[in-house]
Amino acid sequence: MKRYIYNILILLSVGLLFSCQSSHKKLLNSNNNDAKYEAAVKAYEKGDYYKANQLFENLILYFRGKDKAEDVNMYYGKSLMEDGQYYVAGYQFENFVRWFPYSPKAEEALYLSAYCKYKESPDFYLDQTLTQESIKAFKDYIAKYPESPRVQEANKCLDELRMKLIQKDYTQAYNYYKVGQYQAAQTALKGFINKYADQTKYRQDAMYYIVLADYHFAMGSVEEKKKERWNNMILDYERYQALFENFTDKTKIEDLKSKYEFAKKELENLK
Repeated sequence: MKRYIYNILILLSVGLLFSCQSSHKKLLNSNNNDAKYEAAVKAYEKGDYYKANQLFENLILYFRGKDKAEDVNMYYGKSLMEDGQYYVAGYQFENFVRWFPYSPKAEEALYLSAYCKYKESPDFYLDQTLTQESIKAFKDYIAKYPESPRVQEANKCLDELRMKLIQKDYTQAYNYYKVGQYQAAQTALKGFINKYADQTKYRQDAMYYIVLADYHFAMGSVEEKKKERWNNMILDYERYQALFENFTDKTKIEDLKSKYEFAKKELENLK
């Protein structure tokens, strides 16, 4: 008996699902645009963003130039965003700002266009085009609406996005050291330090690997180049020690110190 009731309930649920889908499809294909709008708003408020964005997309052309045009376009962007379609939603919010520049909703649309790019920004080791676009969009928003309560959140997003670019640049520079291209590592790591002078964590790591790259580069040099290159290593080590001796683990500091002492002896022998 229980199994029979369970099967009946399953059949009723499936039937209701197909009925809802059929009703939604009929509404999409109908010319009753006011009913579509009401159904779209209800779907959005219930969290059925997939149905909502289908209906709002269907209504955009009909309501162009009419009273509800702003609402339809804003709802469409938000329903796409809530459905996880950030790339398309960001494009829709950009369009909203272009189409309705004087709308009270234009500020929110500009922020959400930047936010959608932020959500699409990939891991640091991948292409960072969307990260850079999101940074620009947040900067544009802050410049236009500096008193907005959203500025604080925009700055948090900016910090996170910038850190991806910093991490990518550091990793690319470090990878030269990792594969044994010591001269290229010196150049790339020093360039990283000049570009991001305020990044203490990565600055310390970069300077550490500069000293190691100096050491390996000098070790592999021809005799007439060794004096100059041991000198460079000594200077870079002393800069590192002055800045970070108290912030570096003992194993690293002892390793660098032994290489520093070796460099001084080699330099003395060359003299």
